[in-house]
Amino acid sequence: MRVEVRFYGFVRDVIANSALSLEMPAGSTLRDLLKESIRHCGERLRDRLLTHAGDLEANVQIFVGAEQSASLEEVVANGRESSEVKIFVLSATAGG
Repeated sequence: MRVEVRFYGFVRDVIANSALSLEMPAGSTLRDLLKESIRHCGERLRDRLLTHAGDLEANVQIFVGAEQSASLEEVVANGRESSEVKIFVLSATAGG
């Protein structure tokens, strides 16, 4: 299954391109997809997206198509042959 991954926000300075096209096995989860993205883009991407425990950072939201994901264990394609996964990284606003 071909998956298009798009990165937005403050993650852009740690990756070469804003998009990846990855071939993933059927049944792959969002966690699997992030691991493969990190393998392609490097550990700096992991540092931006995941905590040391492997959970999503609080300021990271993942959308599969137009729907926000509730869990990294969600299956990417949800029965579709192909899927576009959009990863939005929203940085917190600083007050002052």
